[in-house]
Amino acid sequence: MLEESILKDLWNGDKGICFYVHFGRSYWVVDEKYNICLDAERDYQSYLKDGEITQEQYEQSCREFRGGVLKLTADNFLQYLTSSSVKILSSDDLRGCLGGGQKIFEDIERYFLTGEGLTQKLFEQANVVKSRLPGFYINFDRKIFMHMDDYRDHESSAYPDWFAQCADFNFLIPTSERYWMVDGDDYWKFLFI
Repeated sequence: MLEESILKDLWNGDKGICFYVHFGRSYWVVDEKYNICLDAERDYQSYLKDGEITQEQYEQSCREFRGGVLKLTADNFLQYLTSSSVKILSSDDLRGCLGGGQKIFEDIERYFLTGEGLTQKLFEQANVVKSRLPGFYINFDRKIFMHMDDYRDHESSAYPDWFAQCADFNFLIPTSERYWMVDGDDYWKFLFI
């Protein structure tokens, strides 16, 4: 079970869940959303250019960002995982905190079918589940960066030789890792409420 503070940060949108693939091994990671990027230097260069930060602030930020991992690559990914902001979880851990339940799932399915019955309470319950679903996918082996956080242009942090897009990446997650599949119920659909 996740600590209440992490669940609150997921609900508030401060943290996000990312599925990483690194040398054939997968990792579920919860971290601050601003850390779930590849090349953070681009943002800091933009801030410097726009006068939002000084040269000294730029240099300090570049040194300290993400525990010293300014540009996340396959070579330094394992170093990033040791950062104090990172929480590595299993799919079982995430399934255990998903929330929902049979009644909520059935009510959401009925809403999708008929367009009726989406009460304020049901909407809130569905959004709790939604906040606990992954929003990011980074595959170092295939050079893919995808996300479903359409409030920010995360893909702009990807390297030129990477495929990067704001789009549904459910199909890229192995079935054995899909913690949102519970007794045949697919909670991924809650993302589309």
